[in-house]
Formats: sequence, structure tokens, C-alpha cells
Amino acid sequence: MGQVEPLRKMGRQTSPKSSSKDAQSLAIRRASATQVTPTAAALGEDGFIMVESEQVLSYHRSGLDAASLRRLQQGHMRPSLFADLHGYRVEQAREVVWRAIKQAQAEGDRCLLIIHGKAGAGYTDDSGDIRGAGQALLKSHVSHWLQQVGEVLAFTSALPKDGGTGAVYVLLKNSRKTR
Repeated sequence: MGQVEPLRKMGRQTSPKSSSKDAQSLAIRRASATQVTPTAAALGEDGFIMVESEQVLSYHRSGLDAASLRRLQQGHMRPSLFADLHGYRVEQAREVVWRAIKQAQAEGDRCLLIIHGKAGAGYTDDSGDIRGAGQALLKSHVSHWLQQVGEVLAFTSALPKDGGTGAVYVLLKNSRKTR
């Protein structure tokens, strides 16, 4: 075998190692580290109900046709954006959910996937005590918040391949951009 020479770079462009979905998720996570927007902060806790970790979530606004809801439940409306809430505290997760909805609308997307997980190890309160161990804290909050956002037409637990009861498909109203 002869002498080996390295290839010269001739204006080649290499693709990034991460996928565009990873880049979108990273962008959402980075944006969540900034201040809470007044609108996201307005997502209140009134009427908050804790749900079970394996409970199937399903919600739709009146007026949504049954066919659209069925397509969402069966995973036929593929999400073009996703937000993974693993590792976030409740306040951080609220901001990530809000930003994901706003980003999807800005890009003209109608369906997104929010991965909230099923149950956690709990959280440490101000006194240092662990609270909520084994409860589906983020899942419960996500369900509660999504019902408060006017742009959300429906949400339902995802198919097992997309996270099952640890994630939800969210259907948004058509944004003005796509009309």
C-alpha cells in the first residue's frame, strides 16, 4: 500500500451531528433559561388536579370535529416540533411549554409533542423536604396548562412509540401565517 495523504477540504460542507429535532429541542431548552414571559406566568394553578402516572390524558375544545380528534389520538398528525421536559422544575417547564406552543405557531405547525414523563423522584421544597415523590407532577401541570391556552384545540396521550402516557400530542389552531 502506498503513502496515504489526507483529503483536502474543497469547500465541502459537513452536516451537523445532531438532527434538526435535537437542535429545536436544544433551542427551546436554552430559551427557557431566560426570564418568564408575562403570558406564560399567567398560566395559573386554580383548579389544578393531580393525575396518575399511567392515566391517559385526553382533552378537546367544543367544536373540534371528531375526525381531527381521532387522527390526533391515532398518531396520524405527526408532530413537527417536540419539547422534552425531563429534568425541569415546574416553573421552567411552564416556560418551555409556552415557548414550544409559540414557536410551533410562528412556524405554522399545528401539532407538537410534549414529553412530560410519568412520575418523578419528587422535588425539594424551600425547607429541604422532598415532596411529590412518585407523583406525576409535570404531567399534571402540563394537562392543566394546556387547557388554559386558547390556541390549544386538543391534546391526547401519545402512542407508545412516541412516549405513551409520558407524552402528549397537542393540536393547535391554525396560525394566521398558514391561513
